[in-house]
Amino acid sequence: MQRMPPLNALQVFLIVARHRSFTRAAEHLCLTQGAVSRQILALEEHYGFQLFTRFPKGLALTVEGEILLPVVRESFSRIEEISTRLTRQRNDLALKVPTCAMRWILPKIMLFQAEHADIQIQLTTTTQHNVDFRHDAFDAAIVYGTPTGDDIHSMLLFEEQLTPVCAPEILQGEKPLDTPEDLVHHTLLHPTRDHRDWQMWLKFAEVTGVNPDSGQNFETLDSAMNAAAHGFGVAIGDCALVREDIEMKRLVIPFDKMLSTGQSYYLVYPDCVANLQKVVLFRDWIARLSGRP
Repeated sequence: MQRMPPLNALQVFLIVARHRSFTRAAEHLCLTQGAVSRQILALEEHYGFQLFTRFPKGLALTVEGEILLPVVRESFSRIEEISTRLTRQRNDLALKVPTCAMRWILPKIMLFQAEHADIQIQLTTTTQHNVDFRHDAFDAAIVYGTPTGDDIHSMLLFEEQLTPVCAPEILQGEKPLDTPEDLVHHTLLHPTRDHRDWQMWLKFAEVTGVNPDSGQNFETLDSAMNAAAHGFGVAIGDCALVREDIEMKRLVIPFDKMLSTGQSYYLVYPDCVANLQKVVLFRDWIARLSGRP
């Protein structure tokens, strides 16, 4: 088996490649310039070729150095990510959740914390609907769309079903809202700037005369639902994500037309944490609340 290159020298190589200078790399590493130079020479001797071309006013990576750099950078990044995950307190569960799912997941997290006070959930919200466990130091995440990756475990939470929602007083207002065509008299509230949800639903309901691109844009589902609850218009959202608002009568569903988009929300977690007690407990808790076997 070929001898591995010295890891200390590889780390120095990363810093020198970043600064393109032995002097600045030495300052960054709190070493002497000579010590940095010797590490690079040792690495070059190991490989049998130069990694840098030396110039009077700096350094440049050789072709071989350019090939080596992204591999070394990715390897150290991966080691750092795994180390962060392994050294995190065993009872801290780092969870990534898209902002649109917060209305659905937050009550469940509060119930979980009440029953499992020894497990602290570190919740991070994001506008992204996916996760990359190779670079994101999370134990688990909620994602929208089909999860991918051989080392990823996934559990279906619910399938997306879109429907318009509004404040109860809208139904008793002067402007009619008896049929989907009556939406022409109301402001459409968009949870995203692409208007995708309204476009799909209006096409599904075969509504004519209503412009899906009219109305007010919002950055998040939560903002659109708050505006709807205050009577500013009619929003559209997933039935599961707005269920609590419906049950609390902050919002009502004016029509019986619900669009199944074919997309779903999943709980995902990487294979390296699949057997940790905190992950198993949280997965099983969410499964019970979601009605999953």
